[in-house]
Amino acid sequence: MAATTAPSSGLPEKPNMRRYWIVLAFVAGLVAACGGAAATGGLPAAGTQSAPGATTNATGGTTTALNPCTLLTTDEAATALGQAVDPAKASSPSAPYCYFYSHASADNSVEIYLTKPISFLPNQSSISGVFEVTKVSGVGDAAYYVNDVSAGTVGLNVKKGEATFVVSVVLKGATIAGLEAKEKILAIAIAGRV
Repeated sequence: MAATTAPSSGLPEKPNMRRYWIVLAFVAGLVAACGGAAATGGLPAAGTQSAPGATTNATGGTTTALNPCTLLTTDEAATALGQAVDPAKASSPSAPYCYFYSHASADNSVEIYLTKPISFLPNQSSISGVFEVTKVSGVGDAAYYVNDVSAGTVGLNVKKGEATFVVSVVLKGATIAGLEAKEKILAIAIAGRV
């Protein structure tokens, strides 16, 4: 599958990951429309959480944050993929996305996305045939997988202190269980650095 170009970043982004982020944003919007904090178990009001050293605006968005490309090493990403990877890439120093692409195939990658704390929704419900949510223990303060059933992708959403992030391993031919195991190892490393 050929990589496409993301309009804002100029970086290759796989269609299935775009779908994952669209589904995640859609679900976050639905939960927010239905009461947000009450529906998710009482997250603090918008603007009260941010990444360490970051400032927040009135809508809960981080105005300055961690650099996701400093949260994993090239060696860690290569180990997860079982393939050599290019150095970390982001669209700008303050971009919330970071990618480690495989030398062998741009379809294989490790991806880190810094999220807004208000979009961390550990109590959301699965939607049959669309996505499955599974809570995970032993990673950060709270964590859960979101498996995009039709695309065959999965991402591990983590909250550690005031920071929230998603780590995703995209590896052609890997099983969902295999991807989840790799993501958990990477998420533990990232959580130790935030």
